Amino acid sequence: MLQKNTTKRLGYWLLHLHRLFDEATGRALAGEQLDRRQWQVLHAISIGVDEVAAIDAAFAPFLAVDRAASYQPVVEEFISRGWVVGAGEKIALTEAGNAAHERAEKLVNAHAARSLTGITQEEFLAANDVLARIAANLESE
Repeated sequence: MLQKNTTKRLGYWLLHLHRLFDEATGRALAGEQLDRRQWQVLHAISIGVDEVAAIDAAFAPFLAVDRAASYQPVVEEFISRGWVVGAGEKIALTEAGNAAHERAEKLVNAHAARSLTGITQEEFLAANDVLARIAANLESE
């Protein structure tokens, strides 16, 4: 058995990290009036995810955790801020949205650098790969 006799197994660390990421990212982005999920949606739009349905699909696990049906309300909030425009189902960042993303990305990158202190790129990539394989194993059951 890969896991030792401990109460802090994989599930514990995943949930603990999820909570810590949400809280720390929220603190890092407070000045931009963004929380972690809003950041994820903003970033998705910035890299070309141009429909709410595609955002919902990309972040389906978070929708379940957030007990939400869609991130449409987040997109609507961004529209009200002047950060996003929409034509039919297509959405895109405005100039103000691009500027907001750039500001937020600097904060997120600084936060990520602090949170990954002492972890090599190889260790990070290996950990990510292991988690992806565990998920694939569970999805195939």
